[in-house]
Amino acid sequence: MIFTNFREIDKAGRIVISKDIRRHLNINPGDVLHINADDDCITIRKAEAKCVFCNAHENLIAFAEKHVCQDCLDKLNDR
Repeated sequence: MIFTNFREIDKAGRIVISKDIRRHLNINPGDVLHINADDDCITIRKAEAKCVFCNAHENLIAFAEKHVCQDCLDKLNDR
């Protein structure tokens, strides 16, 4: 299913993502979005959680709003 909306940018430069799109993409308050601009196109997608050291996507532990995988955490503990 394709969702299409037209939104006006407010004076503060914000746009509203409609409820149906947020629900479809499982975007919730506090989620981080990745915004990319290339030529005349802006892409917004939900950021994936990944380890700050090795970019792994599995076995993540959240710490101070960052993610560390268990392998990197074990290496840090061994130091």
